[in-house]
Amino acid sequence: MDLKEKVLEKTSADLIEELYEDFIDQYQNGKFVEGICEWNGDDALMGPESVAHKFKKKAIELGYGSNMKGILYWAKELEEWVCLHLGHLESKFR
Repeated sequence: MDLKEKVLEKTSADLIEELYEDFIDQYQNGKFVEGICEWNGDDALMGPESVAHKFKKKAIELGYGSNMKGILYWAKELEEWVCLHLGHLESKFR
């Protein structure tokens, strides 16, 4: 079975969840940045709302717009995850 057939077997809910997991992986690897930290000049990780917005745009772009309820659910989950993740990072540097 090739990749295209595997994708066809999955529902849009499955694919949105995979996109969510991909966004987490990318965020943990520093792929979602916006701007520069003023105090040290490093790239600044995107905030929770920005990541959730980017997730919604990407999901719609990929054609999952018919499952808006699922998109909004996973976007909210991602936003909450980013808040927790940033909290853990901040606690490391205090």
